[in-house]
Amino acid sequence: MLLKSLEFKNYLGQKVMITDISVLLPDDPNYFMVHIRLKVFTEQVFKKNESIVIYSFKQYLATVLKWPVYRKLFAEDLINNA
Repeated sequence: MLLKSLEFKNYLGQKVMITDISVLLPDDPNYFMVHIRLKVFTEQVFKKNESIVIYSFKQYLATVLKWPVYRKLFAEDLINNA
């Protein structure tokens, strides 16, 4: 799975980074859900007064999604894993 990060300044002018954003194609059934969750999460991070600089979108999704949906989204096929 391809992951990306997003970097911006919050309303206080502090530099904030959101990491582990999964990249999905628009025809993926989970595209809309992930897109809306990312929008909600960035709005929450933008309004926070905390001095945390790096947030993980993957960790956020683990808290708000049901476990089977989360596992399907971040399924890792391990091949020849020693």
